[in-house]
Amino acid sequence: MSKKSKAPETEEAEGATPEVTEGEGEGAQKKGKKKLVFIAAGVVLLLAIGAGLFFSGILGGEPKLDEHGNPIVEMSEEEKAAHDAAAAEANKPVYYELPEFLVNLNSTTGRVSFLKMSVTLELRDAAAVITMDANKPRIQDIFNTYLRELRPADIQGSAGIYRLRTELLSRINATMEEGLVKDILFGEIIVQ
Repeated sequence: MSKKSKAPETEEAEGATPEVTEGEGEGAQKKGKKKLVFIAAGVVLLLAIGAGLFFSGILGGEPKLDEHGNPIVEMSEEEKAAHDAAAAEANKPVYYELPEFLVNLNSTTGRVSFLKMSVTLELRDAAAVITMDANKPRIQDIFNTYLRELRPADIQGSAGIYRLRTELLSRINATMEEGLVKDILFGEIIVQ
């Protein structure tokens, strides 16, 4: 008998639905709608914040660029000072002293003329010194070969010195590497 009495109870429990009164159903629906509105508002707020961060460049997106097209990097005061010191060191000129040149000039008159000249090269950077040391004999050969073909009239006046500078600069950069030598500085030039 106990088996029969339990069976109808489970059937009633399975098929039974809790009775909901009209007032309770509307309250549950209002709570569900409020929850849905809060969730939707939260999602919209998060999307708005993400879009703001994205378009400002803080989160993803394109980085802010300076006038040269380089990305702008935010640095602390110490980092800025270290960066400025490194930039100043990098922009500091690097000079390379060549041995003194003493060559006889090309003369059609039969009179012997000599050119005594000391030259300092301004290099692109400190790493170029190694290249210059390795190629010093080649540099001296380029200078000597060109200087021996000059006539005394070729190096008279400031225009002659300017032509000498540009010609030597183009020859050395063509032989070594373009832009390795930025300028040629003359310490002394004596023509006898």
